[in-house]
Amino acid sequence: MALRGTLRDFGIADIFQLIGHQGKTGYLIVRERGREVKIGFRDGNVVSAASTTRRERDMLGGLLVRAEVITHEQLGQALDIQKKSGDRLGDVLINSGLVEPPSLAMFVKLQLNETLYQLFLWTSGTYEFNQTDVELPTDVEPIRSETVLMEGFRQVDEWPLIRKSIPGYAITFHKLEDLEKLDAGEKGQREEELDFDDAFAEFESGQASERTGRLKDVGRKERTVYQLIVPGRDVQKIIDLSRLGEFETCKALVTLIGAGIIETETVADTRQQRAIQAAAPLGGGIAARRVGGVAPLMFKVAAVVVGLLVLFMVGQRTYGWRLRGWVSLRESTGYVAQDVQSVVAATQMQKIERALAVYRAEAGDYPKELAVLVDAGLLKPKDIRFPWKQPYFYATREGRYELLRPLY
Repeated sequence: MALRGTLRDFGIADIFQLIGHQGKTGYLIVRERGREVKIGFRDGNVVSAASTTRRERDMLGGLLVRAEVITHEQLGQALDIQKKSGDRLGDVLINSGLVEPPSLAMFVKLQLNETLYQLFLWTSGTYEFNQTDVELPTDVEPIRSETVLMEGFRQVDEWPLIRKSIPGYAITFHKLEDLEKLDAGEKGQREEELDFDDAFAEFESGQASERTGRLKDVGRKERTVYQLIVPGRDVQKIIDLSRLGEFETCKALVTLIGAGIIETETVADTRQQRAIQAAAPLGGGIAARRVGGVAPLMFKVAAVVVGLLVLFMVGQRTYGWRLRGWVSLRESTGYVAQDVQSVVAATQMQKIERALAVYRAEAGDYPKELAVLVDAGLLKPKDIRFPWKQPYFYATREGRYELLRPLY
């Protein structure tokens, strides 16, 4: 049974939630401007993700070379053996003693994540899901769809902030502080300030005081990235060597910049400045949208969950699994059961109310009309009328609002 459509009508998050909730097994293929990504699901969990149009540098062998785990020559030899034996490249590398199994598993997971989470930055394209048997890889642990959604939304929210500090892959850095000395200094200061009674209270409660000061947000990932910063080494090379992935590496760099431990190097050469500005932005070269203060992560997740629960109920009760039932509900010119519309409307009004709460928290007051929520990116145009032909009734008065369903 196939599910297909466009990402403008049904986003990546909706698709993942639908497949995950119903525990489907099969392949989801997403296409956009010559790119194609194929994702394998087993019982609603993600078990594979591969780009069929992936560049050589983004393949497993390319990742290992760029991370300086193996050389170009060693990769070439392994590929020659693979052609003759027909074995997987990973097995060839392990049997040749070039890569240890734990290290290979880490890079396989890294490759999956890099492919998977880029999809959340796609705003156009087509998708198709086909139910079929999917082999469960031995070197990849299945990922729950809910986990994918949470991480995907987090990355979409934070990429714009990262780009403000790091505009491109060619940026280089220099260190302002010695992290080890700074860490030792803060540790010593804390030990001096913490008397015996405080220390004993911490021990008895089983809780340590939260770290304060410049290093409060500096963790293992930031320390890994800090060690990789050397003169002339740009963002792309740091990403390649860190083995953390593009998002986590860039986020760690931003944290170090914010703590005043490193800073970006000033480029005096005009041609180099132009080259940096002309290069693709961070995040796989796809600019994620963020309009006027994005809604909190939990709001977005809640909106997706609520919307999909309605989809399941409507689809199972009236139209079955296929998406065209959902489209029929939105655009039907015939009769739609009143009780179904009422249930959908009640849930949709909750979505609008959440958007109103977010807008008021950011702007200080409720908007004059619902269309403002659309302009702010908190709702889509269809949200302020779905599932009705007419928009919802909305009015404000003295810091309060009234939201009612239309008559028809």
